Amino acid sequence: MACLKRLALSVSFLMIAVFANNALASVVISGTRVIYPAQAREKVLQLTSHDAYPNLMQIWVDNGNPASTPQTADAPFIASPQIFRMNPKAGQVVRLVYTGTDQPQDRESVFYINFMQMPALKSSDMQANKLMLTVSSRMKVFYRPESIVGAPEDIAKSMTFKLQGSGSSLSVLAENNSGYHAVVREANLVIGGKPVGLTKAVMLAPYSTQKWPVANNGTRASSTDQLRLTLVNDFGADVTSDFPLQ
Repeated sequence: MACLKRLALSVSFLMIAVFANNALASVVISGTRVIYPAQAREKVLQLTSHDAYPNLMQIWVDNGNPASTPQTADAPFIASPQIFRMNPKAGQVVRLVYTGTDQPQDRESVFYINFMQMPALKSSDMQANKLMLTVSSRMKVFYRPESIVGAPEDIAKSMTFKLQGSGSSLSVLAENNSGYHAVVREANLVIGGKPVGLTKAVMLAPYSTQKWPVANNGTRASSTDQLRLTLVNDFGADVTSDFPLQ
């Protein structure tokens, strides 16, 4: 029985280690996203540790698979160093280098950079009963060619919103006519001065559309109403704008 209890406890610790997320991260990177200009030779990232103990870090970039690992990551980027030790209350520079050649030149491409953090153990602690958490963080990397038409701060001006259907099938068709990704914090219909939620935390790819259904709660919307959109800009700040419905 005692052996079974120890086994169950070990499994519980393992599950915590596997599923711990970036809410626990104490090694942080400056910024909320990485903008990689296509003409750049590299992008320098700054990491800072807030811990009083050292951590081991591992970094890799993937094409959009949240279950990626350093072994399966297939994005055309190399992080240097890929594995390193972060000393207590210290900083670390990581260089990100693009190694591909075949990305579209009229629009952004998006990838994801992963940071895995694990406390560094002393050799004397290896046999001790300790709970060790592996914490992972994930951030968007936008590969941005010079030839994209327009400026990233003008994404909202390139978006249109069309009201479609009626009753339980009422929806808004959102269209991004720019070469940049529109990162949407939230979108609401404004009907009679009151916001009606449409969507949150979504990303609209360049030259693409998304259908945002309106909750079937008796909402009566028309083309005279407005859509209130909050986008996240390159600096991680929210920018809110009102749009007419078509």
